[in-house]
Amino acid sequence: MAWLQLTLECDGEAAEKLSGLLEQFGAVSISLSAASSDILVAEGILAPAGFWKRTRLSALLHEDTDLDILLVCLRNCVEPEQIHAHRIEAVADRDWVGEVQKAHGPLIFGERLCICPGWCEPPPQIPHLIMLDPGLAFGTGGHDTTAMCLEWLAQNDIADRIVVDYGCGSGVLALAAAALGARHVYAVDIDPQSVQAARDNTVRNRMQGTVTVAFPDEIKFPVADMIIANVLLGPLLRLAPEFAVMVVTGGALVLSGLLAVQVEECLAAYQTWFNMQAPWYRREWALLQGVRRSTAERK
Repeated sequence: MAWLQLTLECDGEAAEKLSGLLEQFGAVSISLSAASSDILVAEGILAPAGFWKRTRLSALLHEDTDLDILLVCLRNCVEPEQIHAHRIEAVADRDWVGEVQKAHGPLIFGERLCICPGWCEPPPQIPHLIMLDPGLAFGTGGHDTTAMCLEWLAQNDIADRIVVDYGCGSGVLALAAAALGARHVYAVDIDPQSVQAARDNTVRNRMQGTVTVAFPDEIKFPVADMIIANVLLGPLLRLAPEFAVMVVTGGALVLSGLLAVQVEECLAAYQTWFNMQAPWYRREWALLQGVRRSTAERK
């Protein structure tokens, strides 16, 4: 069986409507990616627009789809100028599930933590295992920002710590902290899809007694030994005073979701309350780490 792949370049605010219409026309898969250089998402927290300013939308359609009618409907459901270009290609049938599975294998961090999808055999020599499949919520361990956070967790002593994972996405960082010995982890996100995914992954890994998943306004946060937040620069800047109150003196702060060019701005926002240490970099992304200062140190 052959398929048709329709690729649109559109304004971000039109992407949701166009996706909904394509679903009505029987699209078997729809994917969104950046057609511009702006950043959309880091671990479950969306940029204000919800989509990239200019978004590439790719849909896989049955070969008998009436494309003439579909294209007219697409242009009628949004402003015509919101669709900048389209392309149609014939695609031979493939083992789509198999290709996804082949692209996602076990990921190992610090030789003691493994993030493993369900279709793979976990490596036997790694002591701490999280079973997690790619899904609708951001966070499988493959993205550079998530990978740096997981590497940091694997290299540091998490045992008996109270941890907050702010912007938890799939819950991968919260589950990793729990696997590495945290006393309790509070995983929060503003996105309902992420909260549900994190809850499902917590149940799958039998960590309900150690990991609490909720929306931020549903939790009265304890004073934490550590906060980890893999979100966008904007939320990190706004959350700096709140994070300062939430972390105990001497507690750890880990921030990611940052481009390397955003490091100085984020450091400046946190240096009032935290002794910030050398950033980590991976390609164009960065991770910041710090230790909560005492009141005396801040004078």
